[in-house]
Amino acid sequence: MTTAIPVSHSAYDRFGTLGSAEVKAAASALVGLVGAEHVLTGADAGRRYPGDQSWLTAIHAHFGQPLNQPDVAVAAGSTSEVSGIMALASRMRIPVTPLGGASGVQGAANANCGGILLDLTRMNRIREIDTASLTCTVEAGMNVKAFEAELNRQGLSFTHYPASAEWASVGGSVAARGSGVLSTKYGNIQDHVLSLEVVLPDGGVVALPPVPKHGVGPEMTQLFVGAEGTLGVITAVRVKLRRLPVTRIFSAFRFPTLADGIAAGREIMTSGLRPAVMRLYDKYAATQSLEKAVAAGLDGETMILMVDGDHERLIAQEAALCDEICATHGARALSPAIGSTWWERRYDFYHPPHAPQLPQIWCTMDAVSDFTRIEALYEEVTRSMREAADARWGMTLKTHLSHWYDWGAMIYPRFIVPRGPDDLDEALALHDRIITAAAEAALRAGGVINDHHGVGMRLAPHLQAQFGDEGMKLMRGIKNGIDPAHILCPGKLAMR
Repeated sequence: MTTAIPVSHSAYDRFGTLGSAEVKAAASALVGLVGAEHVLTGADAGRRYPGDQSWLTAIHAHFGQPLNQPDVAVAAGSTSEVSGIMALASRMRIPVTPLGGASGVQGAANANCGGILLDLTRMNRIREIDTASLTCTVEAGMNVKAFEAELNRQGLSFTHYPASAEWASVGGSVAARGSGVLSTKYGNIQDHVLSLEVVLPDGGVVALPPVPKHGVGPEMTQLFVGAEGTLGVITAVRVKLRRLPVTRIFSAFRFPTLADGIAAGREIMTSGLRPAVMRLYDKYAATQSLEKAVAAGLDGETMILMVDGDHERLIAQEAALCDEICATHGARALSPAIGSTWWERRYDFYHPPHAPQLPQIWCTMDAVSDFTRIEALYEEVTRSMREAADARWGMTLKTHLSHWYDWGAMIYPRFIVPRGPDDLDEALALHDRIITAAAEAALRAGGVINDHHGVGMRLAPHLQAQFGDEGMKLMRGIKNGIDPAHILCPGKLAMR
């Protein structure tokens, strides 16, 4: 029986294996909890669950060294089953990695430490829709696209539209602190969440207060948002809803410089306007990425705006004010069809032939800062990423700003190396060199190394620099208090 889970000092190493007797005993007990049809072991588990959608997962699998190596995979169908699974794992000291839609791009959902992979996608029911309060309680395993479709049939919307909607689960979006294309108005996922039901590492079930920001102690709901499964297994989420908008108004602008576009975006956000979409593309992203979707002859820095809401007169006025602000910063109006075409084709970027695939190396290094530092963040991060890759690799880098706040914004630099090294270690070294350059540059510029894609295995080595000694001590203190045996996702988020 495993008595301790050793700690990996590498971002990519698997650190722990179960003996065959332990696997047999765990699988037998799990069958008793959920039924034989919902339990897989060994190679069968690995084939059914190959890992998430990160490049790290893809490249390791390509070289026959998969990051995701569960000893046992179990699909839970209820909170009580999750509770039983966690109680069993706690007794046996077996690590557990929760899994939703496996849409993550940072490697977080890989059971790289072995143990139990806990699939939550059978938990896919809407428990309650409160049409008076416009709230909904939904199970964590429900697919985001399916959830939105069901709400739309009732004239409602979740307003969380991530690029990964067709794969992502609601619980996974919460665990990774995700975002969607409507975040500038409706917020990132943490702004949608009112309350959570969470199964703790020892199997205990906690239903957190039904409303947020209450005056009865610390805000514990947000403690689990973005924790990537390290503190508890989210089994249900109470979220805010909106009515479907009565209309959407699109516009598009060509700015003289990226700085002019940022200045316009800052004025829009700090003056209280809230477009649902505000996407500012640098010249590389506009001409090499956006142009492929809209075919409008784009030749430089481009902004897309979309305003929506419940009142047509208010929507029209807000759109007109946004347009006026853009004009005062030197923008030239383009056809509104650019915006509406992008909206209709916004998910095309994540499918062939647009989506990257091996032998390419790819990653998005989204970083965020306040408005004082945002231009420096863009310049520092993009310059450092370009310098990190030798010209012989032909790396492309396309950056846009797509999530805006009333205090700042984020940059979304996406790099692609057309063909990486044919050796795994060399490919990882090139990838890591670019990632490290971006993370270090973001911190030098006074930013945060990630906005909404989570930490996972990719950014874990950089959390120490982000939080410092005392910050990491605080995070690990929380982890040790809730999960002293490190049953959940051991080693993730640089937890020890």
